[in-house]
Amino acid sequence: MTAWRNLSTTSSFAQHLIEVAHSSEPMNQIMEIVHCHNKGPYLNTIERFHIHTESAKNNHLNDPQTIHPNAIFDTLLKTDH
Repeated sequence: MTAWRNLSTTSSFAQHLIEVAHSSEPMNQIMEIVHCHNKGPYLNTIERFHIHTESAKNNHLNDPQTIHPNAIFDTLLKTDH
């Protein structure tokens, strides 16, 4: 949020907010929490899965170089449909 307030594009999220000219809406109107858990490997895996899922739908703000193929996630997505 600091990057957005300073009109800095140092984060993909701030860059998106600037490019689409979002107002200073409350965060719950801009994004939603999809999963809560304590920090650690489990949360990291869940985060990677959600990023992978949105990337497969071309609905993400992540730098493409940070998204890596994952056969397990692909299998889970195929069995989920």
